[in-house]
Amino acid sequence: MTTSKLIFFPADTQDTISNEIITGALDEIQFIITPSHGDNHYLPGDNFLSLLTFLGCSPNINLSPTDNEDHCHISLIKQTDNPQCLGYTRTCNPKCPHCTKRISNWKTGNWQLAGSTCLCDKCGMESNYDKLNWKQECGFGRCGFEVAHIYPHEAVPTDQLINALKKKTGFDWKYCYSNN
Repeated sequence: MTTSKLIFFPADTQDTISNEIITGALDEIQFIITPSHGDNHYLPGDNFLSLLTFLGCSPNINLSPTDNEDHCHISLIKQTDNPQCLGYTRTCNPKCPHCTKRISNWKTGNWQLAGSTCLCDKCGMESNYDKLNWKQECGFGRCGFEVAHIYPHEAVPTDQLINALKKKTGFDWKYCYSNN
């Protein structure tokens, strides 16, 4: 069974940062509770609900572990040497950065590697997969963190969260959703 996620990662796919700095930043802004609840499993902190904006009239988010029930938790993404796809939605449909039209049949070759190229069937231009316009439906990077059991477009990070991450790490940050 797949788990829906909200994934955060440095905007530049070449940037990497230690897990200790990420957890330190998230702990300092009270997005997570430390120490970890389990191996690479952090519970939402006191400011979690003020750092994410939940959309819709009544989202049902379980913030604490309950027997036989899924709960929201934060995990660090294992760092990689090369940028790769961190997650994507089943409905993602990227747009070409040159002509801005949707690309048909984009899922070819080694598409999950950021440096692989995609040929736009509309304008004929090639672009690296990490440079396509994914509209938060896919993300590429070497490190980051994810919030489990958040459905695509159910929540968006506040400017306060994105700005705090940038201030603590020195990098611009992006986010995407995943349900693959």
